[in-house]
Amino acid sequence: MPTLRVLWFVPSALAMAADALKLTAGVILRAERNPSSDAQFEALASGRVDAVVTAMDNVMDWNLRPGPRDLRLVAQLERTTLLTLVGQKGRGKLGDLRGATLLVDAPCNGFVVALCAMLAEDGIGPDAYALEPVGGVTERFDAMLAGRGDATLLGPPFDAMALQAGLSHIASVQDRYPAFPGQGLVVSAGALERLRPALSAWLHGLESARKRMGSEPDAARQALAGAGFPAEAVEAMVRCAPVSLCPDRTGVELLIEQRRRLGLPGADTVYEKLVDPSVLPEG
Repeated sequence: MPTLRVLWFVPSALAMAADALKLTAGVILRAERNPSSDAQFEALASGRVDAVVTAMDNVMDWNLRPGPRDLRLVAQLERTTLLTLVGQKGRGKLGDLRGATLLVDAPCNGFVVALCAMLAEDGIGPDAYALEPVGGVTERFDAMLAGRGDATLLGPPFDAMALQAGLSHIASVQDRYPAFPGQGLVVSAGALERLRPALSAWLHGLESARKRMGSEPDAARQALAGAGFPAEAVEAMVRCAPVSLCPDRTGVELLIEQRRRLGLPGADTVYEKLVDPSVLPEG
């Protein structure tokens, strides 16, 4: 039976539903949580893992680094990644972030691009704040509660937990960018043929889970609740099931345009150079 080694920040809702519903019997998944997108890139570049679940923007930055330079998005595992910008008390709107320290995973890739795009659109340029890399969503949540920064982006369930802990709601990425895409599955094009049996089996199971989340959402809710997620986070995960595993063109092109507007490298690309859907199940 083929084995697939994967890194992710938090377990994919689709993957948890597929596992609970016993839809991925044709592949052995060895998944681990990673602390940062840099750790994901290093694991991919070294061949320690086969694939990562990550912010789609990362591919544009990673393909500029020393390494394989052939990383591709082969699937989209969420319709969108729900992201809430939360701040310490006294920082309740974007204008309050002048002079702030913003906690991020990485300063040049990932969700930080959407954050910087929001700030730029409100007239707050990069010289008006500081970006402090602290790692993934768990690390950013812990750092905010420890008072290490003034604001950060968090997704479910950490956003609700942060608000319950007394942090303030500043903005929502989805309110500003409705087409903002969810996380993608990234692999090296050079390893795709070797990985095709394992990827095909796993993605077939995820596609079955995606359909079940639409037709039988209560079964998906039970699977996610059984993994320990609170009810609010479970509802968010079910709502964010993708309409297709194929990376959304509108969403990917939004990410390219955000990077272009900010003058970040890697924006001189197109959807076809970032996405390879050839391993996705037909239909």
